Amino acid sequence: MTPYWISRRAVIGAAVTVVSGLEGVAGVAAQTMSELPSRLPDRGGDGPWDYWRSNEGASTVRIASAAILAASPYDTQPWLFRLRADRIEVVADAARNLAGLDPYQREFYMGLGCAIENACVAAPSQGLDAKVTLLPGPGTDPAAILAFEPMAAAPHPHHEAIALRHTHRGPYQGDRQVEEAVLKALMGQATAPDVKLLLIGAHGNEARIFGDLMIEATQRILDVASLREGRHAGVKAAASDGADISEAALRKADSNWLEATRTVACATASIFGLIMVRGSRADHRLHMEGGRLWQRLHLEGTTRGLAMQPMNHHIEVIDFETSTGGKSSMAARMDLGADWNGWEPIFGFRAGYAAGAAPASARRPLSAVVIA
Repeated sequence: MTPYWISRRAVIGAAVTVVSGLEGVAGVAAQTMSELPSRLPDRGGDGPWDYWRSNEGASTVRIASAAILAASPYDTQPWLFRLRADRIEVVADAARNLAGLDPYQREFYMGLGCAIENACVAAPSQGLDAKVTLLPGPGTDPAAILAFEPMAAAPHPHHEAIALRHTHRGPYQGDRQVEEAVLKALMGQATAPDVKLLLIGAHGNEARIFGDLMIEATQRILDVASLREGRHAGVKAAASDGADISEAALRKADSNWLEATRTVACATASIFGLIMVRGSRADHRLHMEGGRLWQRLHLEGTTRGLAMQPMNHHIEVIDFETSTGGKSSMAARMDLGADWNGWEPIFGFRAGYAAGAAPASARRPLSAVVIA
């Protein structure tokens, strides 16, 4: 059986279909800033990674080219951007949500937070300091504004990691411990007052509970129609535009996913982690702050040679169980003790050291995500 961490592209398409330019791209330049090229990069798949590594683009175009390389739920890339001379507006792409799997749009907005963080990391190399305002208006458009102020150009400590950060779904060296200095560096990435990080060693009772609930939640997502359909919506959103993914291919992907969760993700991790927020699990500001933290963690881990992978299945089941006003049996069994009081877990992950590098995920090109 082909392992899930290798087969995702094979199942959903080898690359995102190239979008041959956004309608009215030439007009975008006139409406935004003189630095915008007459046409934005329009090669998808590996193209955005190549464009970033080429050091092409400048100012907000360069910053946006980093934002689209951020992590996102199920590789859905739920972002759009308005580029202006002195700011970037981040807009939620409502068509790329996970439906019943994400009733609070927690993962959806966390994906936007990841893009925001990558943009903030890229900005200093352009001599720009990003000031972030989340949900600046009464609605959700824009979801965030990054206003730029001049600064001396210098690369952010995480700048080089942007091109190297990829989700590693393969086996880790589970018997190799993560050094104390690395754990301390990861903990130091949690800087927002209402967002915190919990790290769990992979060999204690808490880790056993974490893994057991992950496997149980994975099976439940596949058994409950609305959850399964939400997962499939994510798989399809990440596929080539218009790709016809057969039911047989989805069933195979589901089977591989369950097996990989049991025998790889849970079985070979060195540490597990939870991002916690103080407040409502339906608060999009907290979702975006949590996404920013996950992106920082993954960039920091990348600089230190760590492999990392989201593990959100039990969090998705908690959302499902609580979204109708009920209590979550999954949450009650997470056994977080005093760490639970007043805090909500909104994101899980694993980390460790892997033998090889992870492949890059296909990306939508800038031309597909920059709007007027």
